[in-house]
Amino acid sequence: MNALRRVFPLVLLVAAVLTGDSAAAATLYVGASACDITPDQPVFLSGQFYTRVSRGVSCPVMANILALESRDGDKVLDQAIVISMDTVVIREPFSAAFRQAMAKALPEVDFSKLILAATHTHSAPCQTDGQYESDDPNVMQPSKYNAFAAEKMAAAAAAAWKNRQPGKFSFGLGHAVVAYNRRAVYANGKAVMYGNTNDPNFRAIEGMEDHDVNSMFFWDMNDKLLAMLVNVSCPSQEVESSSTIDADYWGEVRKGLHKVHGDDVVVVGLCGAGGDMSPHLRYRQAADERMRALRKLSRNEEIARRVIRGVEEAYAVVKDAQAADVVLKHQSKVLQLPERIVTETEYKSCKAEAERLLKRAEQTGDKTARGMGNWNARIAARYEKLTEEPRPMFSTPVNVLRIGDAAICTNAFELYTDFGIQMKARSKANLTFVVQLANGGGTYLPSERAVQGGGYGAVIQSNTVGPEGGQVLVEETLQMINAMW
Repeated sequence: MNALRRVFPLVLLVAAVLTGDSAAAATLYVGASACDITPDQPVFLSGQFYTRVSRGVSCPVMANILALESRDGDKVLDQAIVISMDTVVIREPFSAAFRQAMAKALPEVDFSKLILAATHTHSAPCQTDGQYESDDPNVMQPSKYNAFAAEKMAAAAAAAWKNRQPGKFSFGLGHAVVAYNRRAVYANGKAVMYGNTNDPNFRAIEGMEDHDVNSMFFWDMNDKLLAMLVNVSCPSQEVESSSTIDADYWGEVRKGLHKVHGDDVVVVGLCGAGGDMSPHLRYRQAADERMRALRKLSRNEEIARRVIRGVEEAYAVVKDAQAADVVLKHQSKVLQLPERIVTETEYKSCKAEAERLLKRAEQTGDKTARGMGNWNARIAARYEKLTEEPRPMFSTPVNVLRIGDAAICTNAFELYTDFGIQMKARSKANLTFVVQLANGGGTYLPSERAVQGGGYGAVIQSNTVGPEGGQVLVEETLQMINAMW
C-alpha cells in the first residue's frame, strides 16, 4: 500500500494566551497528511464477539492527521497532533507500537500532545493477539498489523509536522441526521439495544440524539483549502457485520468531500459522544429506505450525503470569516474516575453465566460462547477484588485543545450522549467538539437512566465506569475547557 498519500502544509498567525491576564503574538504552524493503513492480506475484523476474517476490501481504512504548533519567535508555546484512525477502538497493543514508532519518527513531539481517535468502524483490523482464532495460516496477526499501521502513521505524522507553512483558520456548525438512539424502552421500564419499536409494548426511545456537524477548516495564504476536521456524534458502524475491510460511512464522507474540494484536502473525521447512538434506522424505516432508493444511494452514501451537506452549510458561511489571529492551547491530564461497583446479585449472575457459557464453548468449540463467557467472567473477577480495594478507581486520559473560540475535548469511552451534551452546553467555547474513543479503548459509559433500563451497553458487563464516574469526567473536562477562557 502507499506509504503516504498526501502531505499538505499550512501556517497560521495566531495570538496565544500565555496566562489568564496576558497575551502575546504567536505563529501557528499547521501540517496535514493522510496515509492508507489497509493491510494487503486477510486480517481478523474487530467489533463483534464472533470471529470474522476479512475477504477483500470494500473501502480502504485510513489515518488522517492534523499537526499544530504555535511559536512566539523561536519559542514554542504549544503543540498538538490530531489523528483520526479507521478502527473500532485504540487498544493498548496498538498504542504501545505507535508510541515506539513515534519516538523514532518524531522524538521532538511530546506524546501527551497527541490525540489519537478511532472512527469506530467495526470492519477494520483487530489490534489484540488472541482475541479471535482461525486455522487459516494466511491471516495477518494483530501484532503484525499494529507494527505495519504504526510505522505508516508515524511516518505520515512526521511528514505533516515537518512541512508546515503560513495559512488561515475558521470553524462552523452544521447539522445532519446521522445518529439514532439505539435503546428502545418498553412498558415494563426495561430498555433493549436495537429493541423492536414496532411492538405494542414499545413506549419511547431512551435518550436524546445529537445532530451537530462541527467543522474546522484550514487554508493556505492563497485561500486554498488544505484540511478540515469534522466531528459527528455517531459511531461509524453501518456495515458493522461485514466480511470485508471497510471504513464505513467515513470512507464515503471523505470521498464526497474530495469530490467537492479536491483529493488533496485532508479530512480528519472524529466520532463525538455516541455510546448509545447508531446510524441504523430505528423507526419509519420504510419511508427512509424509499427515499434512499429513489436517490439510488447505499446507506453509507446516504449518510455521507447528509454529513457533507452539514459540512458545506457551515463552509459556505465561515469561508468568509477566516482568522489569522487565534489562540492555541493544549492540555492533557490523566483522570481518576470511580469504577462502577459490582453488586453481589450481579456477581452471582455473571459467575453462573460465565461457567455455563465457558463449559458450552469447551464442549462445542463455540467461539461466541467463549467470548460471552469471558465477558461475564471479568465481572466476577472484579467483584472478588473488592475485598482488597472496595472503592477502585479507573485511570483514563483526557485532552483539551483550544483553537480560537472552539474547543476539542476527548475521552476514551463509548460515552453516552447525555454526557456529551452536558459538556457542550456548559462549555465556555463558542463551539465544543466532544471526541470519544481517543487515546484508549474504554468501555461504554452509560447515563443513570440507561443503567435503570438495563440492557447491553448499560449492564455491568458493558461498563468499567458508571454514571457516577461519567459525571466526574464531565466536571473535570469542563474545568479544563473553561480554564482556557
